[in-house]
Amino acid sequence: MNFTSQELVAEFSDMVISTIGENAEFDHSACHLGANSSSLVFLQSADNLPARAAVIVTTSEVAEQLKERCASFIVCVANVRLAQAKMKQHFDDYQAKDTEWDAVHDSAVVHKSSVLKKGCRVGPNAVIGADCQLGENVVVRANAMIEHGVEIGRDSIIHAGANIGYNSQLGERVSIQAGAVIGSEGFGFAPDSDRRYHRIPHTGNVIIGDDVHIGANSCVDRGTYGATEIARGVKIDNMVHVAHNVEIGEDSLLTAQSVVAGSSKLGKRVIASGQTGILDHKTIADDAVLVHRCGVSEDITSSGMWAGTPARPFKEYVRSINLGKKVKRLEQKLKELQQALDKNLTEK
Repeated sequence: MNFTSQELVAEFSDMVISTIGENAEFDHSACHLGANSSSLVFLQSADNLPARAAVIVTTSEVAEQLKERCASFIVCVANVRLAQAKMKQHFDDYQAKDTEWDAVHDSAVVHKSSVLKKGCRVGPNAVIGADCQLGENVVVRANAMIEHGVEIGRDSIIHAGANIGYNSQLGERVSIQAGAVIGSEGFGFAPDSDRRYHRIPHTGNVIIGDDVHIGANSCVDRGTYGATEIARGVKIDNMVHVAHNVEIGEDSLLTAQSVVAGSSKLGKRVIASGQTGILDHKTIADDAVLVHRCGVSEDITSSGMWAGTPARPFKEYVRSINLGKKVKRLEQKLKELQQALDKNLTEK
């Protein structure tokens, strides 16, 4: 589909500072290396000027360097990466704009008691159970499973092979990536006197706010009684585990292979880098940043960067690493001195 630079400027007038050049048409976005005469390109540096492009989105500073040697229509913005996110979603986003299947595919199974509002699309072999409510323009891709009593807000996407457990509540513009499992039973077992384990049924649910992204093959367990809650704007990477009754605050980020154990509470804007581990019943303060495979065994009560296991403030963590290096150097020096002393005594 063709778009014009005028459409882009009008749609994102709040982001556009100025423009240079004559109106142009584009039909896709591309990096500078693969761009052609119908490409929309987002450019951070004048050094990466493509040989051809219809529209270039960049900063005013870079635009000044380009205007004498570039025939493309140039759009100046303050933040190129943010512009890329918003503009590419609007003009070149596979997630919501694929039209492989019209409405409900013949092989899909949709319970007669469920309600699918205008614009919903359901792919091959997907299953939607009883008493589900899907808002406008919800997309359910091939082989996805939505159990009974699920509510999904408008413009959300359930990708191929994802499983949404019964009574889960998903907000608007939620993206559940392929293979993710939402609302599976949590890990709860009670041992008897013979140390045999007996399953504790989890009868709570999962509540997911608006604009949440949950990555491929991630798992969010339902609550034992109450809810596991993922607040508005949370972004969860691939292969992340969120256990039962966890609460994650607004705009938090959890990256690959992170694990949050049961009943822990993460504040707003918490960032957990790859392979972070948080024990059960722990509380993480707003704006905490957990790095270097952070292992949280006690509450984190203040914002800032935390690292290591057990987690400690980043400066303290770095000091301990440097101290370890100094001790190692001292050990080597002592070893060399001992060898020299032994040699001297032998010669005498």
